[in-house]
Parts: sequence; structure tokens; C-alpha cells
Amino acid sequence: MASPPGATGAASEMMNECDETVRCNLDRYLREPGISEGQRRRLQLFQTVESGVCAKVERFCTEHGIEVTDLAVLLVAPEAHLLFRNALLAQPGSGRRPSTPQASLILGHRSQLHSFLRRALPPNESDAADPYMDLMTPAPARCVRILIIDDDSLTIMSYGTFVTVSMNLAEMPDA
Repeated sequence: MASPPGATGAASEMMNECDETVRCNLDRYLREPGISEGQRRRLQLFQTVESGVCAKVERFCTEHGIEVTDLAVLLVAPEAHLLFRNALLAQPGSGRRPSTPQASLILGHRSQLHSFLRRALPPNESDAADPYMDLMTPAPARCVRILIIDDDSLTIMSYGTFVTVSMNLAEMPDA
């Protein structure tokens, strides 16, 4: 994660504020009558991995020096693995498929994820708009772009409140 302006030589640490407030807001949204069953199902899948996603976002941004607004997370439901020609089913290093497929996470720079999705799941030629176009612009401040795909459709959302904390001892007051 890049240091804030003026924080030369600073070590930065990523912190997230994924807490009960965010979960309560998502729970409330899931009860809205206008939300489709497909969106509800995909968002409920996200809820099952929400805390793990927050931890992975924090670690990925810190280790790779990427701004959270430039990160994208693809959550692939178990039933959508076939859309990726089973590439996500194999357990790394095991050479075998798990008996119960799990949801898979792919994290990366939003432009790289855009390219990956256009190759793996090309848009229909009849579609005038790029279904992954949201990835071409950064997420809102302190948020990450989350894409949730199942065998029916794709839900895209901006999620979270992530904060960068400068750990530059030279800038800290003496105690």
C-alpha cells in the first residue's frame, strides 16, 4: 500500500473496518423487496466469506503495494466453477478435486481482472456494453470492487471502508 503523501520512508499498514455495522447494512439491504433472488443469493454467498475477504484485501494491498481502490476481488460460487472450465476446482498442489467445491477468490489489480474476465467469460457479441466496465475505474475512496459470480449472473459492488495508517516513526511525536 502506498504511503500517504509526505510520508517518505514510512512503512504503511492496511487496516480494515469490516465490522458488524457493515454486516448489519448488508443484512438490511438483503431484506429490501426490490432485490432479485439472484442478487440476494450472491450477496449471501459473499456474507459467508466476508471476514476472510477483508483479511485477504488487507494482506494483498500491504504485500503488493496496491491501493485498495485499484484492487478487485472476484468471488466465484461453487456452481460457477464450470464457467471457468474447471480451472478453479483443483486444490493447489493436491492434483485432486475437493468433494464439496468451495467458493473461490481471485484478487488482483482491477485492469488485470478485467482482462482475465474478458478472456475467460467473453461478453456476448450482441451486448453493446462491456459487463466488466466497472473495473476500468477505481472504486470509491477506501473501498474495493467486489464481483460475485454464480451460474446465473454477476453482481458487482463497491465494498468496505479500508484505511491506510502511516507507521513512520520519524513523524510521530516523542512520548
